[in-house]
Amino acid sequence: MMKTLLMLLLTVVAATGALACCMVPVSYKGSIGQDAQEAVLIHDGDREELVLRINYRIQGDKMPDTFVWVITTPKEPDAYAVADPLLFKDMFDLAQALVVPVKKGSWRSAKTDSPEAAGVELGKRVQVGPYDIQPVRGVGPHALTGLNAWLKDNGFPTEAPDHMTYFVQNDFTFLCVRVTAPEKSTSVESTGMLPPLHLSFETPVPYYPLRFSSRQGVFDVNLHVLTRAKLDYMKSAATLTKLNWSSKSYKQNVKLPEKRMPATLKAVFSKSAWKDDVNTWRYNNIRCSRVNSKHPISDWKEDVFLSLK
Repeated sequence: MMKTLLMLLLTVVAATGALACCMVPVSYKGSIGQDAQEAVLIHDGDREELVLRINYRIQGDKMPDTFVWVITTPKEPDAYAVADPLLFKDMFDLAQALVVPVKKGSWRSAKTDSPEAAGVELGKRVQVGPYDIQPVRGVGPHALTGLNAWLKDNGFPTEAPDHMTYFVQNDFTFLCVRVTAPEKSTSVESTGMLPPLHLSFETPVPYYPLRFSSRQGVFDVNLHVLTRAKLDYMKSAATLTKLNWSSKSYKQNVKLPEKRMPATLKAVFSKSAWKDDVNTWRYNNIRCSRVNSKHPISDWKEDVFLSLK
């Protein structure tokens, strides 16, 4: 099963020849894209809790029985969970109450495999909720060579180096998240929002995985960022510009005490390193419209890292 999952991922990556976030099998005569991405990003020290949700769409005459969602992280996550689907509704309501300016007259409402080939390392496979997750990482100076050697030895097309270079050079982990048809069904839905996926990993500054979505079309991104230190908008200006940030009038670095947190957010904290220390955090809502249009992701030199004061 593990080899099948890895083979599926590498097959679709090699076949598409693109840095894509969601991919359908190479045999499927259709395409997959996104309408929106949402995330709750909690960061302090060298630790991040990231809850992701995407709204995907598949176009084709007949739906496939599976597709792959690829997520990049600076370090391999050490914990996985599925969050409450109501989390993002609650966070939207929180943003409306705390950071959106109110206009006059308005209202607001389990096994670790050894490397398969030199330069390729498989992390611990995890099954959580509807997801089957296999971490894959290129390691060492010959990572790309090793990856292509594995592909060739297993009868697959090799991968163009420029598609993977940034992530390999920076020791990123690729999380291969397999989504399969629901029980008693032979195919996945054509559109929908996946259950929020909660990842825990190490990173010195807040990180959001977006560079791998360069071939997902134009979509919106809504980030709910919680940090102990203030988010530095000036130092993050270049990153916010390429995200086509559209929330410059919103209140920034608003204090968020525990008593103002919705229950769904507290549930995320309960699975974090700060479960016994949910004191006041700084909250920022970064809403980005039509990402990948004015500033194409394929031109980015690095992924989304935010600066703190």
